[in-house]
Amino acid sequence: MSTSTTPSHSDKLGDTNAIIPKSHQHHSNEDFSSSTQNINPPTPLSRRLLLATIHASISGLLFGYQLGITSGALHSLQSSLDLSSSQTESVTSFFFLGLMIISPFGGEACDRFGRKKSILYTDGVFGFASLVLLSAPSLEVVLAGRFVSGCASGIGLVSAVSYLTELASGDHSHRGALVSAVEASVSLGFLVSYLTSYLWMKVVDVEDSWRILFGLGTGFLAFLQWLGMRRMPESPEWLSQMGFHEKANEALWWIGGGRTLGIGDAIDNDALAPDMRGSNADAPNEYQGVSFFALEACPSISHYWRQAVIIAFLAIAEQFCGHINIINYAPLIFAEAFFDYDQEQATQDGGAVASELLTTTIILGVVKFVVTTFVLFEVDKLGRLFLMKAGVGIVTVSLLLLAIGFSVNLETTYETEYGVVEYVHSSFQRAMVLIGCTGCVAGFAISYGPITWLLASELSPSSIRGRMLGFYTVLTHGSAALVSYTFLSGQEKYGEAAPFWLYFLCSIVSCLFIPLAVPETGDVAGGDGEDVENLLDELWFWGEDNPINSATRAVLGCAGRCTKQRSHQRGEEMGRINSCFENGAIDRSEREETEFV
Repeated sequence: MSTSTTPSHSDKLGDTNAIIPKSHQHHSNEDFSSSTQNINPPTPLSRRLLLATIHASISGLLFGYQLGITSGALHSLQSSLDLSSSQTESVTSFFFLGLMIISPFGGEACDRFGRKKSILYTDGVFGFASLVLLSAPSLEVVLAGRFVSGCASGIGLVSAVSYLTELASGDHSHRGALVSAVEASVSLGFLVSYLTSYLWMKVVDVEDSWRILFGLGTGFLAFLQWLGMRRMPESPEWLSQMGFHEKANEALWWIGGGRTLGIGDAIDNDALAPDMRGSNADAPNEYQGVSFFALEACPSISHYWRQAVIIAFLAIAEQFCGHINIINYAPLIFAEAFFDYDQEQATQDGGAVASELLTTTIILGVVKFVVTTFVLFEVDKLGRLFLMKAGVGIVTVSLLLLAIGFSVNLETTYETEYGVVEYVHSSFQRAMVLIGCTGCVAGFAISYGPITWLLASELSPSSIRGRMLGFYTVLTHGSAALVSYTFLSGQEKYGEAAPFWLYFLCSIVSCLFIPLAVPETGDVAGGDGEDVENLLDELWFWGEDNPINSATRAVLGCAGRCTKQRSHQRGEEMGRINSCFENGAIDRSEREETEFV
């Protein structure tokens, strides 16, 4: 890197000309102290960046396919292996169990080995899982294959989101869309799995169709990603953190649409510096080599506890809205509403009234994909917080309709010629179920689906982003495993409406928490989680006036206000913070900065 004069302590927020190319120095009189300053004007999306986004997003496609294919293969799987309701729940929940267990280690691997290599390794694991599922002779082997697939998805999703967040750190105008592309590919994976299941069941409909649907489709998508990612560059931020600054600059040059450079080619580091600003590329990394389970050993981790609370809440809330069960068990839910098809019949007939019920999943898949694609292009214009509030509101209303739709009091009964009293759902109930399912899927696609990954990545500092996303994945997929494993059995024990009433109550809590505690991160420079501190300070929920917040600070051992100061200047000035002060009222000029150790 070219040398420049280190700014003085009194001017640590000032002159940026030392690291800005001459063509940009006419902005030198502007105030760059704000973390929300957009230094570079919007630029067209690089073709190479788009190509890297497509290849990395196949991780989301694989994840969506693995989830959606459960619904499509339900009839064949239950018929072939004679599964009960609890065994069917296990096929879904074991996938999430693998996600939950591997995620903390996946984040560690992502930070240690790199984003690109982690994605390539998961493709190999997916290939192994597809072979296991193709040849599975029993339920136990199917569960093992699903568990391995979950492990691969856990690492792949964390790696893909970290990869795209860091590739887009210098492209402020497209960052939200690029990171949300993972969720768009998840929605596409659902749609692909639904279409594949419907066509396969309609044309072939063999008893062991689930082997092809589970195994062959997974292996093909993994091989496709492996071929594409081999030619993509590693994350520039990760390379720089590892000390490979020349390779990091080469990757930036390639991503920006320049010519592909060899190792020996000269690079104008000063011209590339603005793209690295807004990331933690040159930051001293106190978390390097620290285990996921020992992050509390880092002295500055207390500065990110608020981000961790937000990420944890969103991770749990997105599963307890019940969306995953609507997606996985859509044929059975519609069968219950439109054909009065109960769990006992499901066990006897193989889990579906007819293959035509798979058309319901296609409808939901189309809605999910179309809405997610819309959000993908509008997220940077409409804002993260607006989409979250709107989508969660839609989910809450939709869950209320579903709960009403399955309420016992609205059912009508009749007596058969044999004297048996049967019940049927009214047309009103069926309309409630149809609107509720569609609305829940659409609301999720507006909010939780694309936005939680984006918020989690933007709230997290890049030095621990892999492990923070791993922490998020542990919670969200642990919650998904619990929600999936209790849906069918919960309906059997407490009634068809009971799970939806529970999801509705949980969603109300989300409607209250999100406007109060979640900041708008769209203007945070470079997606750097450290800049979120100032945004959190502006929210009453995280302020000193909130007694809950004050009590939490006391428990964490910080009696005063935890603040930090960070400049856009990198190098020696990067990563410095103000400590926790006992009274929170010390004059700024008297504070001594403490550098990351």
